[in-house]
Amino acid sequence: MKSSRRLVPLSLEGPVRIRRSLSKLCLTAICILFMGCALSVMKPLELPDQPIAFVHWSGKDAKKRSGAFESVAELPPTPRGLFAPDRQHEEEIRAHLQAEMNLSLHERLATTPGRLMLLWPKTGEVTPVESAPLGSRPLAWSSDHKRLLFASAHRGRKEQLYEVHIERKDLRRLTVGPAEHPRGDYETQGDEDRLLVQRLVRRSKRGVSRSTLHLTKPGGRLGRAIAHDIPPGTIRVVPGGARLIYEQVRSRQRQGRAALLESMIGSRKLGPGGEEVLLVRGREPTLTPDGEWIVFASPSSAGYRLRRMRLDGTSRVAISPGGSEERMPSVSPDGQFVVFVQMTNGYRRLAVRSFDGKSEQRLLKDGWSEFPVW
Repeated sequence: MKSSRRLVPLSLEGPVRIRRSLSKLCLTAICILFMGCALSVMKPLELPDQPIAFVHWSGKDAKKRSGAFESVAELPPTPRGLFAPDRQHEEEIRAHLQAEMNLSLHERLATTPGRLMLLWPKTGEVTPVESAPLGSRPLAWSSDHKRLLFASAHRGRKEQLYEVHIERKDLRRLTVGPAEHPRGDYETQGDEDRLLVQRLVRRSKRGVSRSTLHLTKPGGRLGRAIAHDIPPGTIRVVPGGARLIYEQVRSRQRQGRAALLESMIGSRKLGPGGEEVLLVRGREPTLTPDGEWIVFASPSSAGYRLRRMRLDGTSRVAISPGGSEERMPSVSPDGQFVVFVQMTNGYRRLAVRSFDGKSEQRLLKDGWSEFPVW
């Protein structure tokens, strides 16, 4: 694997600069050697048949998105007058959960929504989901991998849940307003899929939202609330429906500076009396199909890297050699691979890695990609 680090040319202006340049050159060579030993390139035929859903920006939109992230330090954290003070914190959390750093960047990126796409990893074929509006975000696949759950706010700022059948190509709306339903997951018991739905209710236009989670009843009606106060980020139901895994956000106050948002991997038993347990710092948790492992993006000194751990937070193991920003993991239906987003040369690109972390392959070399779901 080639290093994306830029080599510094040797200076001829003095021995000190020469020694520094030689040190950088040697360090780069060591990194390349290490990465080459740590990962091998997998063959496409090794990958499962099931498609990966993701959001993609191409051409000028991808370049614009990359430029916006590069200039984020020049933007104010929050545009003036955009939200009432009591809603600002909630909106900052939503921008954080979408990996967009702050509200100003979120508003700038909203002008160029991405397209919901499908990628077949064995062949490399990529096709758009034509019936999904721009800006749609994939959330989960049904157990038979024929129905894709996604969220869309194409009728306003409030997201609602939709389902598209990949073979029949028909689209079905699952939730309606005035409440917002931004996130969800399929809860599978045996051969039956039920829907877990997040519901956000705002009592006034200027007020904050009240978040509840519900399982659907026959006919699509929402049942009673089974969990409260979970932000609209990644939400996963452990197979069998006994427990939730999700991304929780907490504010850490800093003297003389704005509060810092920190993400934790949260866990909670479904049903009355289920208390939240915060397992470890991390982002965007997902589950293996057997429900034995949580895969997540773990913060490190070099940016986020992929790790896995048991449901109780034990046995944490890196499945990444590090050295690059890695986010938004999703495990393949056979549990053998992880698709994720890797920051490369200023762009987020799709890549796949074996679950043991020993082999890797870039899936899509062009454009900007986010939110893969396998």
